[in-house]
Amino acid sequence: MAFLMRSLAKWHQNYVAHELQKFGLKFDDILNEADPDVDLAVQRLTPEELSNRNKRLMRAMDISAKHCELTPEAQLAVKPMEGYLQIDRARQERLEKLMYK
Repeated sequence: MAFLMRSLAKWHQNYVAHELQKFGLKFDDILNEADPDVDLAVQRLTPEELSNRNKRLMRAMDISAKHCELTPEAQLAVKPMEGYLQIDRARQERLEKLMYK
């Protein structure tokens, strides 16, 4: 059963990565900013990282509205599962604050 779940999880990860590459997005770009950990991690981005994130999101919305995809060369340049948000650190700090209150 565990082998089946790992295989299914790997297939799903590859599928999501492929779909994100079509639009030039990274996985961290699609995380919900309503989550306090994600919001804090986004607030801690450098201006350059934040600008790159916003450009990726705007480009993805433009591509989606035009019903097209990035060129295959541009898709290869995108590494969708390469994270840039420090969500674990933000979550750990939030939990520490809760524990010491």
